[in-house]
Amino acid sequence: MTFDLLKKGTSENFLFKQIVRKNFTAKYKDSVLGILWSFFNPLITMILLTAIFSAIFARNIENYPVYFLSGRCIIDFFNHGTKIAMNSVKKNSGILNKVYVPKYIFAVGGITSEFINFLISLIILVAIMVVTKAPFYPTSILAIIPVLTLFILIIGVGLILAIICTKFTDIKYLYTIFTTLLMYACAVFYPIEIVPMGIRKYMELNPVYGIIAQFREFVMYGTIPSTKLMVSTLLFSIIIFIIGIIIFKKYQDKLTLDL
Repeated sequence: MTFDLLKKGTSENFLFKQIVRKNFTAKYKDSVLGILWSFFNPLITMILLTAIFSAIFARNIENYPVYFLSGRCIIDFFNHGTKIAMNSVKKNSGILNKVYVPKYIFAVGGITSEFINFLISLIILVAIMVVTKAPFYPTSILAIIPVLTLFILIIGVGLILAIICTKFTDIKYLYTIFTTLLMYACAVFYPIEIVPMGIRKYMELNPVYGIIAQFREFVMYGTIPSTKLMVSTLLFSIIIFIIGIIIFKKYQDKLTLDL
């Protein structure tokens, strides 16, 4: 794996841009509203859950719409980013069997297209903060730290899943179950305080929850998360990233036999 995809004028960079554009537009190709669904999807879900849970969790969560969306943006990026990377090699088997193309570009390109959707969801988050008169803290700028940590984690997990998916197609269905469980384990729509301490200590080991917690502290509460939390999630993400690269490089040349 090289950084040629980031260098302007290279064939890798051209292919990378085409993959990002294709994945982003294909997601809304047959939709009447098109890209507007990137705005409406999180917005409609937020309205429904706010109507259901805002009164229940009023004591624990001051601004439920912002609390929910800040968690939803993160968990959606992780779920969609890893899923598109998982299917990237298998989905493009026709091209890979005919010509030599750096295989990792399909995974990274897919993740980048989902990152664009993530940025769109952040526009919704900012708009909801304005509507609900939530304060904007200077620490919000530091939210780039958990976002970068998340991006690194997604690439690592995505590369590992891309290899597994070429050998065991059923992983797609198992992973869908996993991501659903992950959402419930990340305190996206409920406060972590209602979880019994015996269970909570295990939930807090979840790096995706740790990233959500950091994001909320920077954006919602204007505070700095603990150094331990920030370092542990970043370190875990880097380790997964390195493992993903090692596994992908080891098996990428053998993938055509399984496609």
